[in-house]
Amino acid sequence: MKMKKIKTIVLSVSLTIVTSSCNLDRFPEDKVSEETFWKTEKDATLALNGIYTYMSSAAYSSLYNDSFTDNSYAQYPWETTAVDASAGNILPSIDFGYNFTTIRRANTFLEKIDEIPMDKNLAGRYKAEARFIRAFNYFDLSQRFGALPLVQKTGELDGATLTPISETQIDDFVISELNAIENDLPVAYSSGQDKGRITKGAVSAFKARVYLYTGKYKEAYEAAQLVMNSGAYDLFNTSSVDTSTNYDSFVTFTSAADKDNFYKGLSNYQSLFWAKNNGNKESILEAQFVPDSKGVFSNSMALFLLPNEESGWSSVTPTIDLVNAYWNKDGTAFTPPSNATRASNYNHGNPNNAYLDEFKNRDTRLYASIMHPNGPWSYLKGFGTSTLFKWNQGANNTSKIGYNYKKMADYGSLDENLNMSNNFMLIRYAEVLLIYAEARNEFFGPDATIYDALNQIRSRAGMVGVNNVQTKETLREIIRNERRIELANEGHRFYDIRRWKIAPNVMKTVYDITNTQVAARVWNDKFYRFPYPQTAVDLNPKLQEAQAAKGY
Repeated sequence: MKMKKIKTIVLSVSLTIVTSSCNLDRFPEDKVSEETFWKTEKDATLALNGIYTYMSSAAYSSLYNDSFTDNSYAQYPWETTAVDASAGNILPSIDFGYNFTTIRRANTFLEKIDEIPMDKNLAGRYKAEARFIRAFNYFDLSQRFGALPLVQKTGELDGATLTPISETQIDDFVISELNAIENDLPVAYSSGQDKGRITKGAVSAFKARVYLYTGKYKEAYEAAQLVMNSGAYDLFNTSSVDTSTNYDSFVTFTSAADKDNFYKGLSNYQSLFWAKNNGNKESILEAQFVPDSKGVFSNSMALFLLPNEESGWSSVTPTIDLVNAYWNKDGTAFTPPSNATRASNYNHGNPNNAYLDEFKNRDTRLYASIMHPNGPWSYLKGFGTSTLFKWNQGANNTSKIGYNYKKMADYGSLDENLNMSNNFMLIRYAEVLLIYAEARNEFFGPDATIYDALNQIRSRAGMVGVNNVQTKETLREIIRNERRIELANEGHRFYDIRRWKIAPNVMKTVYDITNTQVAARVWNDKFYRFPYPQTAVDLNPKLQEAQAAKGY
């Protein structure tokens, strides 16, 4: 007798955070039979919400992405493969994120939703949302692994029987998907429970990113311009200026207006990432989190960022190179001391005035983003007793460098278990302005519209503007450093050093502020793309040729 085959849909993920909205139903964590699922509109909503869980995993991945670069250092190999990758241990025996789970879920959803008796317009919008997330996932995979199997049917078992197509073909597929769905999505949602779902603006902004990363500069700045002209987004500016943390000893103010501008810029930037400003006008695509002391729907990023004095783990910390990248207050490049001079000035934990001079009259985003020894941290909610940050070198869960991140650590939403409810912006308007600036400069060279885009970002942070740059090459370096500063700890540097082909120059040995080596960093040009894990190659021998072409 032929046994009846019961198909199941696995509805749980390792990070079970509903990222589509705090008002959406949670996706079930058990297994349900397809014979009882895919029957109602609610089933479609639950299944789509399950696909949206990819956004939360993308948020955590983004947090660790900078640790694959010169921006950050990750110290725990059980948390991230960045530890192995930065050391040059990029081998097929390690899985660097080759995962088709979300793509499989989206394919199942797209095959099943038309069987459900529901409003056709809503079904069309749901399909567009699923296709966007699939495209978003596919582009990230192609940026990491290059050629990929193009899996569009549930029976294709994560590409186990498919020959991989080129990275360019994957990129073309992503763009074709975005073009196909952009008119099926609204500019904004009228219902509060749909807040956080994919919008038309997210499609245009992501399209601009894809074009930029693939060197199609005209298309990139045109797509960015669509977002800029839509009126749907703007840079966040707070109505509440925070002066509770005193930086007066670090900044030489020329006037009362200059001081007001500094504290306004500082407040704008640091509170952009706080839960009380979730869903602000700058956010285009985000992973959403809500208060939950058990950490199921909230996020645990504070644990990875905060020092041990705040009960954090210092998992991801800024490098000296990143700190050096922040501008001076007047917009000029900072000239750092040598590592040996810095170590001498740090004086074994008793910093002299010369050490503190490193941090005087710097970009407001440095103060909003990074804790440094003897820097103010009195605004923190935490558990320390000092109003100055002290680096307990060598202590458990302490930074190996000497710095910790403030950025993303939202003390206003921090609960007793160090869970936060601030959303993680996967695409924000500042990135769109930077895409426009970079792409237009690469295509045309310097012009007033580029200065305007850059100066919107600088002005929001209380920084002076940039104008009248003489050459494309000079402006290119300004734009690249502006990206590094503005988007630090958001994961973009991972892609930037690869697409700019600067990794051999920037992947340098990491030192702490006592000039002690923390980690040797190794680079080989084949590292621009990761190998497929050996388990995937064993499953699909058709990956072998592409693996060899990458040099693995």
